Amino acid sequence: MKSQLTSLLKSLSIAIAIVGVMMLAQGQARADEVTISGFTTGASTVGQLTFTGNSSFTNTTFLGIGALSGANNLGIFSLSTAPGELLGGIFNLNITFTSPGGINGGQGTNYTATILGSVSPNINQGGVNINFDNTPTVFTFFDGVNNGSFSLTLADLYVESGQSAMLTAGTTGQQTAIPEPATLLLIGTGLTGLAAKLRKRRRETLASS
Repeated sequence: MKSQLTSLLKSLSIAIAIVGVMMLAQGQARADEVTISGFTTGASTVGQLTFTGNSSFTNTTFLGIGALSGANNLGIFSLSTAPGELLGGIFNLNITFTSPGGINGGQGTNYTATILGSVSPNINQGGVNINFDNTPTVFTFFDGVNNGSFSLTLADLYVESGQSAMLTAGTTGQQTAIPEPATLLLIGTGLTGLAAKLRKRRRETLASS
């Protein structure tokens, strides 16, 4: 009796361990990668500096890191050559995330940057520095299937008079997929059946004693 009970308990323990490994593997299948999509708008208090937002950017944090640059930049700054005067002011950047869903606090955020520098009426002589708070901003999310977080760090940039420059950002992030309900139901059914078999075997052993 004791031998049979021990054998069944070992089988149950092994089954639970296997289930745990399966759930862990499924949870890690999509780890270290978050797909980030959205659009930007922005406004400056400085008349010579204009900003054209990106209507659709996307990025993936494959291997835990990524970059919003190139065609997926966060927008384009342009600096006119007139009037030629010292320049200072504020730029407000608005980023709206359409993906991932379920971002804590909503799907948008606001950044403020201080503009420092000078504008020269001569092309490529002088310009403006746009300085952002380079502390990574962390977002958490849960879309009903995946939960995780990602960070966004804006890069400072320099815009020459009469020229344009793109706003870029670095990203990091990871997410974990939650096992589907059907998978959990199947696992639960299997464990329930194993437990019932254990109880039946024990009753049969006690009856024959």
